Amino acid sequence: MKLNLKRSLHIGARLLTHSALRMCIAMGLILSPALSQAQQIDLGVAGQYAAFIFGNVSNITNVDGRLAVGGILNTPGGTVGGSVNYNDTNPVMVVAGNLTSYGGSLGNNKNNAYAVYAGTLGSKAATYLDFRKVAFSPIDFDAERTYLSVLSQQIRSMPATGTVSQLYAKVTLTGSNRDVEIFNVTADHVASTHDFALANIKQSAYIILNVASDAQRTLKFGITMTELINRNSKVLVNMYDTELLNLNNSGFFGSILAPFACIKNSGGKVEGTVIAASWDTNMAVGSTLFVPTN
Repeated sequence: MKLNLKRSLHIGARLLTHSALRMCIAMGLILSPALSQAQQIDLGVAGQYAAFIFGNVSNITNVDGRLAVGGILNTPGGTVGGSVNYNDTNPVMVVAGNLTSYGGSLGNNKNNAYAVYAGTLGSKAATYLDFRKVAFSPIDFDAERTYLSVLSQQIRSMPATGTVSQLYAKVTLTGSNRDVEIFNVTADHVASTHDFALANIKQSAYIILNVASDAQRTLKFGITMTELINRNSKVLVNMYDTELLNLNNSGFFGSILAPFACIKNSGGKVEGTVIAASWDTNMAVGSTLFVPTN
């Protein structure tokens, strides 16, 4: 059974709230065969974007890859798509709502140096950039949010393959020498004064971190991730219940699946796909994408 649920979801693509999603899972309205038989974790359409945000985006500065915004885009400057493949002719930015404000640059060459929007174009959108009005968003953000929210809960339910231990500021992930390693991590583990260490994890392995938020559904993620620098395309941090996310780290090496989270008060750069509910911070995003598991 693949964790790519896109072809098997038989519920509407209407937006599910966090509580509604949990109820659906509890009542058995969203089902999949045994997770122990899972063969693939795939971020779907969102996996093609450096940042995929279901709602509004404000103050984003630099996104080396492609940006998808399900709500309103309001950011005065920045660069989007500078590292997109030269021969890629798709838009580097998709905005399903109003493109209120944007300045800076788009794309890597004239073939992809444009954005599409389905709402209205604001007076603070730079006139020298190529913004193209479309009748409908090319991305069904409601459907993607449903899919990714369910995916996040299913990944959360997968049995851990390794253990997490802490000695002073060192948080060690000890694997079982498998191709996909899964760890359950707490909000305290990922505090800003800590460092990750790895043990018994193959260099080619996927590392999946299920990270629980605190009692207020807040997650302050600042742990040093130096050990994951050369693995980031195969690292997925599943923040399955976080509603407010602060990334206090100069380098976040891996992809973020946080379907209910507003990302605020963050700094540094994420080298991986970022999936979240909304964005209001000037943190940068690279161009590294999560590679689906086999």
